[in-house]
Amino acid sequence: MEAAVKTVLAWVDNLMFSVRIGEVASALGGHVILVSSNEEIIEKLDIYPSLVILDLTAVTEGWQKTVAQARETGVPVLAYGPHVDVDARQAAEEAGCDEVVANSKLRIDLPNLLAKYLTNAEASY
Repeated sequence: MEAAVKTVLAWVDNLMFSVRIGEVASALGGHVILVSSNEEIIEKLDIYPSLVILDLTAVTEGWQKTVAQARETGVPVLAYGPHVDVDARQAAEEAGCDEVVANSKLRIDLPNLLAKYLTNAEASY
């Protein structure tokens, strides 16, 4: 199957973040597929997305296994959540997420974060 270069799977509950992620990805020549479950992410891994983004306030039980499956497929995972939720951020690091950032960092640094993964995707294919 052909790789979906510059495709981002995003499990994001916050409408403002989902719109912003979509705008930034589009500006970088990519697009976002919004997902809302572990199963949906796993189903879409066969398109070889460039990145999976997880909102740590949206994920449901079993999300760590989803991270592991994404990583096994070679898909990087970026997780974000409130800076005060140290436990969730630590769990994301332990689950194997490539990057774990606070909401504020995502908001400020989103263009650079996405560019890193989408540019790498372009170079890989």
